[in-house]
Amino acid sequence: MTRWIAVFGCAFAMTLVAAAGFDAHAQKKATSTACAATAMDGKQTKWRCKAGQKCCFSWLSNKGTCIAASDLCLF
Repeated sequence: MTRWIAVFGCAFAMTLVAAAGFDAHAQKKATSTACAATAMDGKQTKWRCKAGQKCCFSWLSNKGTCIAASDLCLF
């Protein structure tokens, strides 16, 4: 019984170490996102947003903006 507890404890510890390794690798993502859109007149527009933001483009004003990931593009 003691051996099984030790085996499960080691397996659990290795799982936590592996998960922590993936989190450290995931934090090395790019710091910005390249955004691009085509305006109504056919011109290509490009801008950059931070990694935690979404790209939004307004066809009325032909401008690109960045918003929080939880917000919605309303224009």
